[in-house]
Amino acid sequence: MSRSGRPGRAADRKRAVRRGLTTLAAGLLVATGTATGTAPAYAAEDPTVPPAKEHRANAEILDAECVVPPTHDPAVNVIVHRVARAHDANAKVMLAAFEAGWVESHMNNLNCGDKDSIGVFQQRPSYGWGTVEQIMDPVYAATQFVVRAIESDRRDPGQTAGQLAQSVQGSAHPGRYDVAEPTARALMAEAARMAGIFGGSPTDFNGDGKDDIITFTQNAEADVYVATAGDRAFGGARIWQQRFGVGGETPLTGDFNKDGIDDVVTFTHGSEAKVYVALSNSQEFGPASVWHDFFAPRHETPAVGDVNGDGYDDIITFTHDEAADVHVALNTGDGRFGAAEVWHDFFGRTGEFPALGDVDGDGMDDLITFTQGAEGDVYVALSNGDGFGASQVWHEHFAVGNEQPRVGDVDGDGFDDIVTFTQGDQGDVYVARSTGGGFGASELWHEWFSPAGEFPYLGDYDGDGQADIVSFTRGDKNDVHVALSNGTDGFVEGAVWHDFFGLTGETSL
Repeated sequence: MSRSGRPGRAADRKRAVRRGLTTLAAGLLVATGTATGTAPAYAAEDPTVPPAKEHRANAEILDAECVVPPTHDPAVNVIVHRVARAHDANAKVMLAAFEAGWVESHMNNLNCGDKDSIGVFQQRPSYGWGTVEQIMDPVYAATQFVVRAIESDRRDPGQTAGQLAQSVQGSAHPGRYDVAEPTARALMAEAARMAGIFGGSPTDFNGDGKDDIITFTQNAEADVYVATAGDRAFGGARIWQQRFGVGGETPLTGDFNKDGIDDVVTFTHGSEAKVYVALSNSQEFGPASVWHDFFAPRHETPAVGDVNGDGYDDIITFTHDEAADVHVALNTGDGRFGAAEVWHDFFGRTGEFPALGDVDGDGMDDLITFTQGAEGDVYVALSNGDGFGASQVWHEHFAVGNEQPRVGDVDGDGFDDIVTFTQGDQGDVYVARSTGGGFGASELWHEWFSPAGEFPYLGDYDGDGQADIVSFTRGDKNDVHVALSNGTDGFVEGAVWHDFFGLTGETSL
């Protein structure tokens, strides 16, 4: 059934959520109004020197003149996480940012506060944090907090996360930051998941017909390692690019010059939102160059796929909020992506897991979103080459809760299928195969693969035209396990294909 075909459901929901986006719009479109309310914030003139005065900015003590939502804004959550990663913040600084964000605003971009306090961290223009316009940009506000926190942590590494937050905020209620740790950790986990949505992308970097594995270190070095697929094993890891896909960015893969060899792309997000591509020559990735100068800003979720069937992979971004727009920038074939256009105006809302795949076998990638949660619906919107059609339910219960869904052609019939990894202590892998007009019943294809803490993905690692499964164990082992598709009812012959690749904190595909 079409989602938009439910009597007025999509239109009514979209109108309703857009009416309620005042706070979100204020933060992500950069507000220009005057701050009002009752929560002070405080800043030092020198950004490397934390404030010494106290303030009483706190979400729990703001009065009716400045209403603080009881829940967080997921978009702001992702932005703070990406900013902290972009500055290579350690775990304590990251936690301090989330504790402060929750205590000050419940992780919302408030356009009010005590006196002239505004924003996620209730920073005050009158105390030198920046202009109203700057502070109301969550990217800027989070940057100001993180930079100060990193410097404070260097001076006094013995501080708890809450004490570190206090050293930046100077609150009259310093104990509330450490008390907020459980909530802050839950918000961090959610942000990491939303910032790391990878439904699937091809990784054949040398053009031999077998998918390889890649890891972006996303630390201060920002190296890119590749291990190419051989005979039931991956070869030695080797650096293919340096300083690409730094922390806070979203690196992905695709064939951007139609040479049959996959390349790398990274979305910088933030306020600049540039898109860089580095082409593969089958031995390494060449110099990175800007292919788009504003795409997938701030909290958005990018993806890669050939949506118009011309053989060149394009870039797509899901606004992934209550507006739920989907923008596409087509590959022009001459080293750039064209202007971004809206191809769907309601798909992949907050909390859903959006992805791409050619589910009807026409050579054009389509939209897929997993609603997750208890309902677990799977919606599809087919590409017609210049837009995506109405969304329809293709499966009514798949990838529930926080399972990890992926997209790939596991049986080699030309239709992309859906796969979900239950993870946890079960480690089951379920498949629902595409018929070209829907996904069939869920089938158990593996009983123990990629349990909790590991990162699963798909790829054709033996070159037989059928997508297999891979898991990066991370932790203290960093093994890479592969199980091959038999094309009919299972992933078999599970084995370690690499014994040290894809460390914790890296993005491995």
